[in-house]
Amino acid sequence: MVGNERPWIAQAFILVLYVITLVIYNRAKKEYVGGKIGAAINLIMVFVAFLFLSDYVDYFVSSLLPLGDQAKFSVKILFRLIAICVLAFGGLRFFVSKPAEVGLAQPTPMPRMEDVATAPVADLDAVVQAGMAEVGATPPAAEAPDLAPEETVVVQEVSQSKPSLGRYEILEELGRGAMGIVYKGRDPKLNRVTAIKTIRFTDDFDEEQAAKIREQFYREAEVVAKLSHPNIVTIFDVGEDLDLSYLAMEYLEGESLEGFARKDNLMPIRKGIDVTAQVCDALAYAHAHGIVHRDIKPANIMILKNGLVKVTDFGIARATASSKTRTGVIKGTPYYMSPEQISGMKVDGRSDIFSLGIVFYQLLTGELPFGGENLAAIMYQITTVDPEPPTKHNPKIYKAAVAILDRALEKNLESRYQNAKQMGDHLRLLAQKLDELKSKA
Repeated sequence: MVGNERPWIAQAFILVLYVITLVIYNRAKKEYVGGKIGAAINLIMVFVAFLFLSDYVDYFVSSLLPLGDQAKFSVKILFRLIAICVLAFGGLRFFVSKPAEVGLAQPTPMPRMEDVATAPVADLDAVVQAGMAEVGATPPAAEAPDLAPEETVVVQEVSQSKPSLGRYEILEELGRGAMGIVYKGRDPKLNRVTAIKTIRFTDDFDEEQAAKIREQFYREAEVVAKLSHPNIVTIFDVGEDLDLSYLAMEYLEGESLEGFARKDNLMPIRKGIDVTAQVCDALAYAHAHGIVHRDIKPANIMILKNGLVKVTDFGIARATASSKTRTGVIKGTPYYMSPEQISGMKVDGRSDIFSLGIVFYQLLTGELPFGGENLAAIMYQITTVDPEPPTKHNPKIYKAAVAILDRALEKNLESRYQNAKQMGDHLRLLAQKLDELKSKA
C-alpha cells in the first residue's frame, strides 16, 4: 500500500515543479522581450517541455497506443535525447560571435531651405490682411531661430547583466505605444545612448503579410535614416533580433507635446506658434525628400530643454498603413487622421498638414477639434463637420492664428496649405508681429 503511494506523491511533486516553471517562464517572457536573454528563456522552456513529455509518457502514450514497458522506456529515452539536442544545438548561438553589423548609411547634409522646391506663397498677404488687423503691417518673414542641437549623452558604465537587443544593451523601458515598446539602450561600439523602438509585425498582421510589410518597413527606414534636419530625430540603425524588428535612434532628453495638449497645462500662445513652425520645417524637409509622416500627433513631437522641437516616428506609419491587421481595427488614435486617410485615398504632404492643424488647435485650446463617442462618429466629424472656433475655448487666440488654423484644417485638399513651408511662413510672420508689439509695449 505504501509502495504504491510513493510514486504517486513523487509524480505530483514533479508536476507542481513544472507548473511553477511555467509561471516563472510567463513572467520572464514579459520582462525580457527579444535579445539573447529572451532567446535563452525560450530555449530552456522547450528543453523543459520535452523533459515533461518524457516524465509523463506513461499517461500520454498509454491512452493512445497499447505499448509495453520496453517500448515506453524507449519513448522516454527518445524524448530525453531530443531535449538534450535542443539544448545543445540551440545553445550554440550563445557561443558563436556574430559578424559586425553594418549600420545604415550616414545622413546626407541638409540642403538649404531656399533650395527646396515649394509652391509659391501668393496668398500670404490675404491671410495677413484677414487676420492681423490687431498686430500691424506686414513685415518680411522671419528666419527660423538658430538653435544648438542637443548634446549626445554618453554612459560610462553599464552592468554586464543587462538584456540586449541586437548589439544594443537595454538600460530601461521608456514607454509603450500602439506598435511596441520603446527602450533606452546603449550602443557598446560607440558608447552612445540610444532610444530603441521595437515592432513585432507578426503580432498585428497576417503571417503571409508580415514578411512583405517588414521588408517595406526596412526600406522606408533606410530612406528616413538619410534625412538630416535639426527638427527630425536621427535614425542610427535598423535591425531584427529573432522576430522583433527595431529602430535605434537619437535619444532625446525632453518631453512630448502630450503634456501641453491639456487645458490645465497649455503653453503660452507665442511658444505654441514657434513649436508648430518648427514642426512645419521638419515636414517641409521630409516632404521635399518624398517622405510623408502619416502619424503626426502630440506623442510623436518632442520638445527639448533648449526649446528645439524634434519629430519622431518617420517611416513607421507607412508600413503599418499599407495593410490591414488581423482584427481589421485601426491601431492607435484616429483623432489626428486626415479626411483622405479615412477615405482610403493616396496621401501626400497635405495630409500631414491637416494632422498638424489638429495638434496646433489642441496646443491653443486644450481641446480636440473633432471628437465622438466611437470611431464612426470621429470619422464622420473629420470628413464632414467643421470644428468649433478655437476662440470658443480660448478667447485670447489671435485672429491671424485662427486664419492659419482654418487653412490647415480645410477638408478640401486644394483649399488647404499646399506645402508645410507656406504654413511655417505664416506662423513665423505672426510670431514676428507679436514680438514687435511686445517690444513696443
